[in-house]
Amino acid sequence: MTRVSSFGQQTLLLRGMMNNQESVFKAQQQITTGKKSTDYAGTAGDTATILGAKNFKSRVETYQSSIATIRGKLDANDVQLEGMLNSMRSLKETTQTALANYQAEGLIPLLEQGFKFIVNGLNSNLDGTFLFSGAKTGTKPVNVDEISDLSSLGSISDAFENSDIGFEARIADGVELEFGLLADEIAEDAFQVMHDIYDYNVTNPGALEGELDSTSYAFIQSKISELDTVIDDMLQIQVSNGLAFERLEVVDNQHKDTVNYLETYIADLEDVDLAEAITRLNNDQVALEASYQAVSSLTQLSLLRFL
Repeated sequence: MTRVSSFGQQTLLLRGMMNNQESVFKAQQQITTGKKSTDYAGTAGDTATILGAKNFKSRVETYQSSIATIRGKLDANDVQLEGMLNSMRSLKETTQTALANYQAEGLIPLLEQGFKFIVNGLNSNLDGTFLFSGAKTGTKPVNVDEISDLSSLGSISDAFENSDIGFEARIADGVELEFGLLADEIAEDAFQVMHDIYDYNVTNPGALEGELDSTSYAFIQSKISELDTVIDDMLQIQVSNGLAFERLEVVDNQHKDTVNYLETYIADLEDVDLAEAITRLNNDQVALEASYQAVSSLTQLSLLRFL
């Protein structure tokens, strides 16, 4: 007689139904997450490539974070340098006016004010660190407050406490950027010429506080070239700071392009085509419904009906 193998059919149909359920679940998950798989096992041979690209992207983003910090310091450097330059230019203009009029009234007060302004600029603090201290980030680079304080020092260099090493940072693989400025490199010569003028007035009381005699005139005239040199040197430091900023911008733009490329590259490997996933989900749902109907029909079969 002929046998009816209902168990074999049920097993086959149930297995097919479970496979369809898995396909529907996978498609739903892809549409929800936008990813081909929620783990690296689902990316098969692309896993090593994806991990490598993500590690590279993370390293580039770390460089971008460093660049953002450095950009802030370079901006602050430029602001302070511009202020110091303006103080020295003002001193030079006042000195030239004194020579033109043979009258030095107001020169010493301006000198004292300008010195204080430069000291405050050199001792400026950003995010808890002194801009011009170099490696000694927690130490004020200038240890005097008034121009008169310079007279008690052994030399002008004793007014500075900054380290000999400026800031340096890696902004890309194999690329180092020196961006730290040191207080003594900026202002030691400025302090010297300012102190010379101040000390002349102390040694010759009132010589630079009114009408100039021939000796005072000659002395002031001799300081014009020194002021020019100080201004030129400060300007060169400001230009170097600006060039560092421009180099930073070039590297940062390269990093942005790299990150954009890596994001697209990783997405091509990880992200699912949503239109394709939705089409596949619809097809899988139809297949799953057919499996349900087949299993339902099979459970209604009996040997009595067959006979």
